[in-house]
Amino acid sequence: MGLFNSLRKILPRRTQSDPKLRWEFLSDGTCVDNLREHESAWRVGVARFESLLQGLEKRTENSLGRRLAHAALEHDERIMRMGTLSKPSGRVPGAWSDYISDWGSRGLGRFRLLDDEQDIRILAEAPASGQICAGSLAAAWECATSRRHRFTWSDNSGDGLVVSLTEQHSDVPSPKALKAPWKESTTIEKYPYEDQDQWANFHAEEIGTWSIMGERKMMIHLDLILRFEEYCIPYVKDNKFPRSDDYTWSGLENKRSPWLGSLADSVRESFVSEGHHVLVREHSDWISIARRHLSLHGLGGVIESEQIDAHGGVRLTFSGLFHPAIVSGTLLGCWERAYGRNGKANFSLIAAKSTLELRSSRAIAD
Repeated sequence: MGLFNSLRKILPRRTQSDPKLRWEFLSDGTCVDNLREHESAWRVGVARFESLLQGLEKRTENSLGRRLAHAALEHDERIMRMGTLSKPSGRVPGAWSDYISDWGSRGLGRFRLLDDEQDIRILAEAPASGQICAGSLAAAWECATSRRHRFTWSDNSGDGLVVSLTEQHSDVPSPKALKAPWKESTTIEKYPYEDQDQWANFHAEEIGTWSIMGERKMMIHLDLILRFEEYCIPYVKDNKFPRSDDYTWSGLENKRSPWLGSLADSVRESFVSEGHHVLVREHSDWISIARRHLSLHGLGGVIESEQIDAHGGVRLTFSGLFHPAIVSGTLLGCWERAYGRNGKANFSLIAAKSTLELRSSRAIAD
């Protein structure tokens, strides 16, 4: 048995499933996971997500890595019960064929067992996000062994990320689904949107990693973002940062406003720093701007635009929406790149309608 297990660890793994088949982009600008009961997902650059997390920690004055890792654990525990992929089983990660494919098509990297004696150690190679990968592997090991574990992780220089797990005797309830009110309210019909632009310049690299136009990408489900929020909101409820007043959130819980503002501003800063060229000739241009900067990433789409002042102010109505703060921060970044000055964003969710107003943060004389 020892020889068999050793061989299982070193034998080549199966080829990852094709991301282009798993992730389906819809006519409302969002993206769903065909293997996990059509859960909403966001295609994001690995470097951009890391920049976003750093921006969040700066604005909230909190270290958020541990909370993201625990959110990832809960998230993976939940989605492993969804769809037709087999769950991890047994103490040989090399045999978790469907989970290896799952990781690969999410762009998370790859993993292998280092040690299964007193403390379990799993190596994540080329991890897309240390925190997400650590939580994900902890969830997989708990599922495979039917035991709860404490987990820690550490960067192992150029080798990757080492996740260490220690069994603990505790009874933790299984995670339940979280609600996203902006998802429940939509009444717009959605259907698959066939457009090769969504996967243009796709390149599969090593097993577990892939890129688009040379930028490494990963897929993040909305469920993970929502769980991360639940872990963080209690710690940032009174938080203020320099541009807090540039964001308002009508129709969403007041307790979420500081978090939503911090997230949106982190997204805005990350977007602006990338130097995108955005040109607005008239307010209707925002539909194509949203197509490029939202829909191609599964963040949503704009179906209607309306000018609200003579200085670039615009009201946008969404066809679909991944997350209000991520979308608002992205579009405010577009607005600031187009007009070269600070703006402000007012998101509103009323009945079945999500809208966003963008305008200058300072009054401009007519």
